[in-house]
Amino acid sequence: MLGVIGAMNEEVQLLLGQLSDISESTHAGITVSTGNYKGTDIALAQSGIGKVNATICTQMMIDLFKPEKLVFSGVAGGLLPNMQAGDIIIASHVVEYDMDLTAFGRRHGETPGRERLIECDPDLVGKATTAFDTAFEGVDGAPNLMLGTIASGDTFVQDRDKLRWLQREFAALATEMEGAAFGQTCRLNGLPFVVIRALSDSSSDSASEDFEANLHRACRNSFELMDLMIPKALKDWDQVDRRNSRE
Repeated sequence: MLGVIGAMNEEVQLLLGQLSDISESTHAGITVSTGNYKGTDIALAQSGIGKVNATICTQMMIDLFKPEKLVFSGVAGGLLPNMQAGDIIIASHVVEYDMDLTAFGRRHGETPGRERLIECDPDLVGKATTAFDTAFEGVDGAPNLMLGTIASGDTFVQDRDKLRWLQREFAALATEMEGAAFGQTCRLNGLPFVVIRALSDSSSDSASEDFEANLHRACRNSFELMDLMIPKALKDWDQVDRRNSRE
């Protein structure tokens, strides 16, 4: 089984619409929909916004539904000036930017006994990249793709100074509010994971207005990638392609 999580309704509803043989159950106030997604059994949940909600949802899903791998998808704010709304960021690493033990000589995002930058599973990163290439090949106005660090914290970033600090401190490409908590939970449970985000805003002074204007487009682009990745996340990509060619 594959675990799939998004923070908001808009980030999961398109995926939910493609799910068949659905069964729903609620745990810790979170509804989990299990079913078949184009040949792959998945557990799909809306965690709620923020690191605490993401952690609770992820651990609950791991404990009760036993996924082999997990994906967190949705939207984020971009941190580079050349980025456009709808562009896709696949995380190579995630970092909790508002973890601050600098008073004890540690760097931002660093805690004892834990990596500062948490690495996403390279196989899932590769499958997400292949799904992007397939989904948007030849599409007019297709989004751009970047791979790199996504920084997570319990703040909606709408501040150029914070934007520049995130770039400088972590070399981050995007910021959101769940990915590092999700990633740390997966890592502690020994499970492969990846975080996939489409950009809804530029994390600058107009971020909240941009978010509202671009949310639908960003969620659609994220869905287009996930729609191709989910059926292949637990399998070799070429094996699935051969199976589909025989159908």
